[in-house]
Amino acid sequence: MKRTLFMLLAFALLASGCNTVNLAYRNADWYLQHKFGNYATFDDGQEAAIRREVRGYVRWHREQALPLYIAFLQHLNGVAQSAGPLDSGEATQLRGLLQEQYRMTMQPMIAPAASILAGMDGAQRVELERYLAEENRKWRQEMPGAGRDEYLARRGKRTLSFMHWLAGSLSDEQERKIMELSRSLPVTGEIYLQQRETRQRRLVEMLKADAGEAEIDAFLTAWLYSPEAGYSADQQRVMQEWEQATDRMIADIHALLTERQKEHINDLLSSYIDDMREANGSVRKKD
Repeated sequence: MKRTLFMLLAFALLASGCNTVNLAYRNADWYLQHKFGNYATFDDGQEAAIRREVRGYVRWHREQALPLYIAFLQHLNGVAQSAGPLDSGEATQLRGLLQEQYRMTMQPMIAPAASILAGMDGAQRVELERYLAEENRKWRQEMPGAGRDEYLARRGKRTLSFMHWLAGSLSDEQERKIMELSRSLPVTGEIYLQQRETRQRRLVEMLKADAGEAEIDAFLTAWLYSPEAGYSADQQRVMQEWEQATDRMIADIHALLTERQKEHINDLLSSYIDDMREANGSVRKKD
C-alpha cells in the first residue's frame, strides 16, 4: 500500500518531501535536471537541450497531469471515506487507475530521453552504465538475501510509517495487524531488480551499437507499457500473487480505520487536491 499511493504522490509532486505542489513546481526544473545530471557528464549543448525538455515537461505536467491527479485523489478519498467494507476488487480497480496515471506521467518523457540517449558519446555511455550499476548495487543491499526476517521487519515498519502519515496515530492492535499483513505479502524485490538489470543491460548494448532515437523510443515504450514481458512463468505467478495479496491487504487495512482516521485521510488528500488546483490555476492565469 505504501508503494502504491507514494508512487502517485511522488510523481504528482515531482519531488517527494515538498510541502506543497507549488513549492514542488518551483523546484521541479532543478530537481529533474539534477537527476539527468547524475547519469553522465553532458556538454553545453546537451545541457541546454535537457533544460528545454524539462521546462516543457513541467509545464505539460502542470497543465495536463494535475487535473487527472485531482480526479484520482478525489476518487481515492471517496473510497477511503466509505462506511462499508472495501473488497479486493475495488482495490484492484484503484491499482489499475494508478497504473494508468503512472504511464500517462512517464510517456511524455520517452521521446526526449530517447533523443538524449541516442546522442551520448562513448565516455557518456560508460558513465551511464556505471551509474546504473551503482544504483542497482544499492538496491540489492535492500534485498532479503539470508536475512529474510529482517527484510520483512523493515518492510513492515515502512508500511506502518506510511500509515501513520496517511491516517494519523494508530492503536497498538492496528499496528500489530498491519505488520502481520505486510509480512504476509510475497517478496518481489528480487524479481523487479532482475528485470531492471536485464533491461538496462539491453539498453546499454543498444547504445553501444549506436541505436537511433526510434529504436530507443520503441524499447522504452515497451518497457513502460509491458513491464511483465520478460518475466518467466514462475515470476509471473509470484507477481500475480503479490498483486492479489496487496489488494486484500488494502481492503483489510480499510476495515481497521476509525472515523477519526478517515477524517485525517480526508484532510490530507484534500490539502493535496487544493494545492494541485492552485498550481493548475496559476498556469491558466498566465495564459
